[in-house]
Amino acid sequence: MKSIKINYRPISWIPVYRTVSANFPQNWGEICVDQLLAIVSLSSGKISELKFLSKFSGMKTHNLKRFDDYQIFKLSELLEFINDRNPHHEFIIRKLSIRHNQTLYAPNPKLKGVTFGQFIFTDSYFSNFQESRNEVDLNKFIASLYLGKNEKFEERLIQERFECIGMLNKSIRQAIVLNYQLIHEWLTLAYPLIFQKQEEKASSGAEQIETNGSNRDPNQWIKIFQNFVGDDILHDDEWASKPVNTIFAYMTRKYKENARTRNK
Repeated sequence: MKSIKINYRPISWIPVYRTVSANFPQNWGEICVDQLLAIVSLSSGKISELKFLSKFSGMKTHNLKRFDDYQIFKLSELLEFINDRNPHHEFIIRKLSIRHNQTLYAPNPKLKGVTFGQFIFTDSYFSNFQESRNEVDLNKFIASLYLGKNEKFEERLIQERFECIGMLNKSIRQAIVLNYQLIHEWLTLAYPLIFQKQEEKASSGAEQIETNGSNRDPNQWIKIFQNFVGDDILHDDEWASKPVNTIFAYMTRKYKENARTRNK
């Protein structure tokens, strides 16, 4: 957090100053749920810039109205990292409450505990939503991602819950989409041979997954899963239940082995 102090005139034409203090987050790891929702609300025009700055600083909106344009500009500069979409490896909205007071929880940081099967459904519905902007795809994406405490992922849970998830405030659902985009940015760092940005892909011979949602093949993970399993139908569930990070590490090793073979 960055601590700041600002002197301002409560009444512009009287040379009397007051001082207010505030703390501003400096990265995604310091952002709370309300601030994440404020980002989504600002981008959709639901709140003003002053209300947005109030959410991030804790300062009252009526105080912010007394600041001059330059002070507001300097405050906005403190939040430039939001536009950069820097990598972030955990979910800011940790839990959701749906029907009958049921609570669903986000995956652990770095997708620990997420199986390859769960990731396939999550990422495929996310890709579908990026392409279609259809709320059914959005709700199924979230239903694939958030589970009950100690609950194992099953495809049927998506069908059972996506309509209830659709009753959640849309800003919450859009915030989860934004957060997942940051997770994808983290994946490009953690597994660069698998996840790679479009502009980097052209210069590489590896078979990467494109991280730009509108360019990714929605069926890409299904094809990769089939390549792993082949005709070994009996062991489909075994592959799907493996931790996704284990699968990514295995894929990375295979890509490196193939690269060495091609270079011989």
